[in-house]
Amino acid sequence: MYIYFSTLGCKLNYTETSAIKQISQKLGYKPTRNIKEANIIIINTCTVTHTADKKSRYAIRHLHHQNPNATIIVTGCYVDTDQDVIKNIEGVSVVVTNSQKKYFEQILQNKAYELRDEKNTNFFKAYSVGDRTRSFLKVQDGCNYFCSYCKVPFARGRSRNASISEIVEQAREIERHKIKEVVLSGINIGDFGHSTGEQFIDLIRALEQQTLIERYRISSIEPNLLTYEIIDFVLSSKRFVPHFHLPLQSGSDEILQRMNRKYDVLHFIEKVSYIRSKSADAAIGVDVIVGFPGETEQQFLETYHLIDQLSITYLHVFEYSDRKGTRSYQFSSKVSEKEKKRRSELLRSLSKVKKKVFAQTFINTNRMVLFEKKHDGSWITGLTDNYLTVKIPYQEHLINQIVPVYLKEWNEEKEFLIGQYYEL
Repeated sequence: MYIYFSTLGCKLNYTETSAIKQISQKLGYKPTRNIKEANIIIINTCTVTHTADKKSRYAIRHLHHQNPNATIIVTGCYVDTDQDVIKNIEGVSVVVTNSQKKYFEQILQNKAYELRDEKNTNFFKAYSVGDRTRSFLKVQDGCNYFCSYCKVPFARGRSRNASISEIVEQAREIERHKIKEVVLSGINIGDFGHSTGEQFIDLIRALEQQTLIERYRISSIEPNLLTYEIIDFVLSSKRFVPHFHLPLQSGSDEILQRMNRKYDVLHFIEKVSYIRSKSADAAIGVDVIVGFPGETEQQFLETYHLIDQLSITYLHVFEYSDRKGTRSYQFSSKVSEKEKKRRSELLRSLSKVKKKVFAQTFINTNRMVLFEKKHDGSWITGLTDNYLTVKIPYQEHLINQIVPVYLKEWNEEKEFLIGQYYEL
């Protein structure tokens, strides 16, 4: 029996797809990339924007057209927000909510005749293996914040987590796959502990002390939840890399309030400044949303100038998307699509400048690089601890190795450093 996977959306979705794939392989299914030979198709959907909804619907229809005889199972966040829409798409055999993912073993054995929907109160444990030299380890799910623009709490439920001891055991399982880097993932990972009464700082200390993974990387963490204690720990750690990713979303306090964010601009500045005062080498990534309803040109410029002045490394820029059921859906003074695109392009150009300035500070220095399987025959690609992409002439024996690389120049068009590895 062959099984085909299609995943849309965030890293957490890809992590959960990997976990489902591992379940299927234990049951004897063979993953395939040939859609026409698949007996089962699993589509893990996303609903973060209206475009994600559209892509999810297209994936279902397209894959059904490619293989009309396959059983199609649809899961993911779009199922939780618009289940009836999905059920009415031709070809869909089974829908599985996020809270029902823990039943995938029974589903694939045709034993789950009546799936219980526990309203996203359970925790589906997941980590990714097989596709990369890095692994994404899910440590938290759900969100209690209810930002005015976001459907995630409706799709993923309230904040919850596995226990520290369970996560440590999963990290040890990842070790056995000889994976060198683990990325801690979740919806709001800094809010870790609601299920178990533990704290995120306790989790990262336990991973540092009780496992042998060479690198840990923290994915996006809210600025109000990134404590000075966490920053100090990461920057002094031998396993956690100097890389922080913080959602700013807007440089206007008025917009932040309307977004229902949990911090103000001054708080964000203080966190970035503290990181930079402790480390010139740390990468600092920032999320920004442009075109939130009512965002004036002046408020956008506040965001632009704030980012221009901050010592950050790169941006992830998102154009605001109306999501029915959220509070901001009812807000007036919508920003036009053309204007959102203009603002996002300005910020992406600024991001390229920021990244170039940061990367050039490491030219003519050595940096430890983890090389991935990805290569084009001529070059092999790797990642520094502080999240810079590096390419060197292809050497197969360097795959999944962390080695010192001499950084020579910055490729501005493709945004990577060209390096040289000198075998000792």
